[in-house]
Amino acid sequence: RNAVEATLEVSRAPKHMVRAQLVLIGGLAGGGSAEDPRLERFAVGVELLHLSLIIHDDVMDNATRRRGKPTLRVALQHVDPSIEWQVARDLAIVMGTMISAAAMRHLMPDGGTGETQACTLVLDALCHAGAGQFQDLLGWRRIGDDDQTLRRLLIDKTAYQAFAAPFAAGLTLTKTGADVRPAIAWGCRMGLAFQVLDDLADLVASPAITGKDALRDMLAGRPSLPLLILHERTSGDERELLESLVGHGTMTGAERAELHRLVDRHRVVDACADYARKEIEGAGPGEDFSPEGRAGMAAVAKFLGGHLTDIVIEGTRSRPSKR
Repeated sequence: RNAVEATLEVSRAPKHMVRAQLVLIGGLAGGGSAEDPRLERFAVGVELLHLSLIIHDDVMDNATRRRGKPTLRVALQHVDPSIEWQVARDLAIVMGTMISAAAMRHLMPDGGTGETQACTLVLDALCHAGAGQFQDLLGWRRIGDDDQTLRRLLIDKTAYQAFAAPFAAGLTLTKTGADVRPAIAWGCRMGLAFQVLDDLADLVASPAITGKDALRDMLAGRPSLPLLILHERTSGDERELLESLVGHGTMTGAERAELHRLVDRHRVVDACADYARKEIEGAGPGEDFSPEGRAGMAAVAKFLGGHLTDIVIEGTRSRPSKR
């Protein structure tokens, strides 16, 4: 019961339900209705699947906060301090797996047109996410200064699973024989922009804003665009400082201040914002879809643009004093 309650706390915390909305927008793009019960059922499955993934992600990151709430492992130990760390971690893994099974009950084809293709898209996206997460866990040094490899990793880890597949799946549920390639291309660009901004927020925004632990990518040595930019633009003593911080698990206050000076000096916030902006603009208006679908796609782009502005403002606030 405590595990369920802790999971529901994370699920009910403030969020934008982007993935479920993308299923509905995809359905509209195919000429369907947002009230279609098949879309609603599938959207629930996609949300449950995402919840299971973030539970497992928090276990891998040993995270303590998600959406401003304690992660499942931490919540279980708060309720019962006698539960050891390893046991709480294993319980979280089991809970995440159970939720993924519940998600599959909503995603399984039920005989309707396009349901098999929609389910296949999401399952394929899970394989992409697994491959991306595998590479992510191997760490930064397996990628180095290779922006194309990083791009593929971020698409696999997040963009395909969280944006492209839900949108394309919604499309197939309402449009028989739909060509999903434009939908996947649009979703990958939007998801890539989202992941870049999320990684930037991890570096420059406070946990009060992100709802998560700060500097997780840097401390764990995970691949990210901000880290790639820093690695490309530093040399000598600055590079040595960066290498001393990446993947070492902890960071002092003085080291954090030096890191933020590097971020400011090399205009990492501006570079990431430009990258995300180009992806959003490059996604295009979606001429292949219905007017209602294009309106929904424009709303997603507007949401990401607002998110971009918020992160840039937060990054400006985090800059070290010039005194």
